[in-house]
Parts: sequence; C-alpha cells; structure tokens
Amino acid sequence: MVKLILRNKEYEVKPGMTLLSALQKISIVPESVIATRGGEMILEDEILKDGDVVKLIAVISGGAGIDIQESNFVCGPRISNVEYRGVSHEM
Repeated sequence: MVKLILRNKEYEVKPGMTLLSALQKISIVPESVIATRGGEMILEDEILKDGDVVKLIAVISGGAGIDIQESNFVCGPRISNVEYRGVSHEM
C-alpha cells in the first residue's frame, strides 16, 4: 500500500496509480497541496510504488488584506538597494 499523510490524517491507496489519481481518490484538490516523498517534491504524474510514504503539505493562499497603494512596497523593474529590518543590502 501507499500511505499519504496530510496534517494528522493518513490515507492509504493502492500502488501503481499516479499521485494525481491518488489525490482525487481521497478527495484532495491537487492544487491545494505539495507532495513530497523522501524529502523531495514529486509531481502529479509520478507513479506511486508499494511502500511509498507521501507527505502532503497544505498550500496556504490569501493575504493580510492590505491596500497596496497605501503600503511601502517598491514595485518597479529595477531596485538598487533593499532595506530589510534596518540592514541595507546592495543588489
């Protein structure tokens, strides 16, 4: 069997299917997770083998709801200096 782990939940699927098929079988939206096996990311077309343990990392999207026009973001094609927490870095 193949074990898929998302947070505290474990799912088992049959070996020989693709990661995409396995995610669909356990009702997980493929775009909502990043799959890793042995510490390396795997893609949706990866064939799962007997004994595989696939860790699924939830992808978090969204934001703080800030208004970009009122923020201090610098948007432009070229930035010469970046200041991060009071430390200036030349780019």
